[in-house]
Amino acid sequence: MQRCIVIADDDPSVLRMVRRRLGLGQYIVAEAEDCGKAIALIAARDPVAVILDVQMPGGGGLSVLSKLKADPKTKNLPVMMLTGERNAETVMQAMDAGADDYMVKPFLPDALMERVSRLVQKAGKDDANPMWEL
Repeated sequence: MQRCIVIADDDPSVLRMVRRRLGLGQYIVAEAEDCGKAIALIAARDPVAVILDVQMPGGGGLSVLSKLKADPKTKNLPVMMLTGERNAETVMQAMDAGADDYMVKPFLPDALMERVSRLVQKAGKDDANPMWEL
């Protein structure tokens, strides 16, 4: 059974790289270029995790994160911030808003795969796939 991950980023090259790497890990990757599309995809696809960029059209990833954590249906959904924002204040805002992980661009695709797998497994969304136990 393939599991869905939603990634929201306004950079097509990041979307492409994430889709390729996570696709190798047997995830279906649903892509959004802005916040509105991200919210719609999350509602429609019931993903096992979400990856958000901080800076993107429609309010930014932190606004999407806040909406997800405020909604009882998605409050426990694992969320990783994948962004070029390196300052400590942004990291703390994301973690305080409920982000489960924070990864800075540029990133190594294999490191992303490992961290997403841990995130999904920790959230109990990967029980049927021991292949990703680390």
